[in-house]
Amino acid sequence: MRRGGLIGIAALALILTTLALGWGLLSRSGQASPAVEQTLAQLDGPQLDVRVSPATDSMVVHLDPDRMNDEKTGTFVSEPAEKPAEPERPPELAQKPKDPKNPKDPKKNKDLELEPRDYSKWLKSPDSMGFDPDAEYFRNVYWQIRENYVEKVNEDALFNGLKAEVANLLKQAKVSPEALKRLDKSKNVLVQLVDLYGNKVDDRLLTLAAIYGMLDGLKDPYSVLMTPEEYRKLQEQMQAVGFGGIGIYIELDRENKNQLTVFEPIEGTPAAKVGLESGDQILKIDGKLTKNITLDMAQAAIRGKPGTSVVLTIKRRGATPRDFTVTRQEIQVVSVTSKLLDNQIGYVRLRQFGQDTAEELEQGVQNVLSQGAKGIVVDLRNNGGGYIDAAVGVVGQFLRRGSLVVYTVNRTGKRRDYNSSVSGDGPHVPVVVLINEYSASASEITAGALRDHKVATLVGTHSFGKGSVQQLYPFPDDSALKLTIARFYSPSGKVIDKKGIEPDVSLKMEPRFVGKVKNDTQLQKAIELINKQAARAGAP
Repeated sequence: MRRGGLIGIAALALILTTLALGWGLLSRSGQASPAVEQTLAQLDGPQLDVRVSPATDSMVVHLDPDRMNDEKTGTFVSEPAEKPAEPERPPELAQKPKDPKNPKDPKKNKDLELEPRDYSKWLKSPDSMGFDPDAEYFRNVYWQIRENYVEKVNEDALFNGLKAEVANLLKQAKVSPEALKRLDKSKNVLVQLVDLYGNKVDDRLLTLAAIYGMLDGLKDPYSVLMTPEEYRKLQEQMQAVGFGGIGIYIELDRENKNQLTVFEPIEGTPAAKVGLESGDQILKIDGKLTKNITLDMAQAAIRGKPGTSVVLTIKRRGATPRDFTVTRQEIQVVSVTSKLLDNQIGYVRLRQFGQDTAEELEQGVQNVLSQGAKGIVVDLRNNGGGYIDAAVGVVGQFLRRGSLVVYTVNRTGKRRDYNSSVSGDGPHVPVVVLINEYSASASEITAGALRDHKVATLVGTHSFGKGSVQQLYPFPDDSALKLTIARFYSPSGKVIDKKGIEPDVSLKMEPRFVGKVKNDTQLQKAIELINKQAARAGAP
């Protein structure tokens, strides 16, 4: 294993190409402002009272103001006046026929019917948005989409998405959307919207709905606009900032009418100590019903000053509802935990891929090896991802310096390799990696690389299948655009996006049993495999 510090985080370089319609990325003063890049590989999945969210790190790319054309600001076009030449795609990215022997579970990573956005709070108080998106802001988002989205943008889809979301806003404002039929995409869209509805709905809300709708038109759940509050929470999570909470992962269970549910408690936190379990339905928070609650509202209600208490009314399968009183404490999210199980099996669990994960992984592995572990289980189940570079650092602990961990391909077909930059060499004991349907993105990078390099055996269920890379573009008002800018592939060229990874040993298990050794059949299978490998290695 490598000795020393974590490898540096390096964000993905942004390649700018000239478009006939350049939407100027301009600061409030009208001067070109730098775009801050942040490379992510993450799943927008279960949220927590600790808000496990995408990861970020940054570098600055200065945009050339001479390459920006603001003459047609606010319009949509069907095609640029001059198309860039189509690049040749790497041969290993050729589409492969589907394997009939290994069909992907159709329930995984499918398009979900989402509830319409709720604008009621902002309609009552537009200032509560926390930022002021305007026409220039809209142009910036549109320009980034046109310039950097992973695929060629369908202008009609953007325009139709915009109209649909503005109609949703107008409906909630009790304003007829009939006049939207007169919108002309060849003219300044926001000017038209303000002319039509500016005396009935706040301009900022019209702009925000237009941006939301435009992003909806991409049909990409990972390309989103983040309000300052959402962006702050993201940074808080991935930079391991402490907060007052109880230490549970929460989700809205779509298969149960979006019921607020405990996805998983974190070991050693107040939630775990009082006995909260995965799958517990949270019916009330401090006596208030959670029906129609959002994750943000739930998080705000559950968090609080350390030392104070929150009462959760919990319904568990086969039991009547009961109240759990939980005393909040300072929660410091650690991405890696480790322990030595019976029979000298090391167990290392990764919850996310944050800025310190590779270093924590190294320490965790050394911890169990120093206690005489004869094999190591690396648990990536329920891990929705994080920094690409964190995954590279984790995999690098097991490979030789310079080994290919993952590569990405952007919209122009340009490939970028991510190679290990550390002297890992591996733990020299059998390794089994656990994955499940909630293992996504950086988890899939890690699992795929370790298998491709024949370092580990994969056990569990088919992974989520999230193989796209997001870039964060923060704005001066502390909001940010998160945009899909590339797709990634395992070292052997396997496509991960929408396909996922099939484990070497498939074994279904309810996610709520993850980490509970006696009920964790996937972990038991991993232990069995390590014992067999260790026995073979020790045979004369």
